[in-house]
Amino acid sequence: MTQLITFSFYGSTKNVWLSPHLLTRSLLAQRILLSIRKKGISSFKIGTEIGADEDYVMDELSWLFKNALVKKTNKNQWIADIILLDREEKEALVDLAQQLSREEALRIKGELPKLKATFEKCSFQGQGFSWAQMDYIILAALIADLGVNYSLHRKGMVPLPPERPDGGKWYFWGLEGGANSKRQFGVNSNSIKGGGTAHIWSWLVEKPTVSPFEDDDIALMLPLANQSLKVSEIAEVTHFSLKTVEQKMKKLSTQGYFAEIEGTSKPNFPIFSGKDHEILITEIIRISDSIVDNILKPKETVFQKLFEKLELAKLNREYGAYLCMLYHMIMDHVLDKLVENHILSEMPEKAPITWGFWGWIGELKLLEKLAST
Repeated sequence: MTQLITFSFYGSTKNVWLSPHLLTRSLLAQRILLSIRKKGISSFKIGTEIGADEDYVMDELSWLFKNALVKKTNKNQWIADIILLDREEKEALVDLAQQLSREEALRIKGELPKLKATFEKCSFQGQGFSWAQMDYIILAALIADLGVNYSLHRKGMVPLPPERPDGGKWYFWGLEGGANSKRQFGVNSNSIKGGGTAHIWSWLVEKPTVSPFEDDDIALMLPLANQSLKVSEIAEVTHFSLKTVEQKMKKLSTQGYFAEIEGTSKPNFPIFSGKDHEILITEIIRISDSIVDNILKPKETVFQKLFEKLELAKLNREYGAYLCMLYHMIMDHVLDKLVENHILSEMPEKAPITWGFWGWIGELKLLEKLAST
């Protein structure tokens, strides 16, 4: 289905029926939002402008209103309550994102020798994973996405997302035609006490299934870090019934997350141990801090002036979303530069479910700020 607007989400939602992505997936909802992005319009006039029956327009508006994606003015008009930019409005941000992404990609390139030396000290090669198998996780997911966002929050440059009507805490924004990058990606994660998993997503990469790791799946993963175990041994460690473990491990193995070797199970994805966190994540935070301090922070005034120039003052409470939007635009263009400069290979059109997937023991420090939301 053709999209008018590329929407992006940052944070966590609690009500799947009010998910901003679900509420805005139809072309009708997108056309409505584009028409009311800057000024209030009556439902009748919206329908006239976009060529839709007013009843259909009102139905879409009522759902968008439930999660405060639109609001009603005292003149009985409707106006978007999130940041939406059309193709012309986004151009200044795209130009800035491209400029800053070049600087960021060069800094990451300069850090490669030290990063690779640090990688050699970790447990990944012992688990059977080379740098080439993990470069997207380290450079794209952990530095360009999670690392930079962690540093931005920690240094007070981006406020954490506010609470929303659905009970979640998130930022949500839209760009007509996207960020003008050739590639787009993000990271989805899930964690429990003791560990978690995350994976890179991109609409450019086709995988066999989008089934995420559930809490119980993570619990089964934890004892398998750096060792292979029989189903009975996993059941003993996790205190799950043998039948439950057999069923879950069969499903996860069929999906490709685990390999069965001589009656034991072994993960088909890297798992960060506590020592790996201490060694590699510390280095990633250092690099992310340097990107924020030397490339992004000096442009804070420029970011503010662009916000004012775009006449977004009515959405001052969404300034954090505006900043997130800009940094995510930079992030996508950084990936373009890393691929174009042969630092990363092209993303595969088709990939196994474990591409860009990893787990960890303990807490992933890069997610601790967002987890607090």
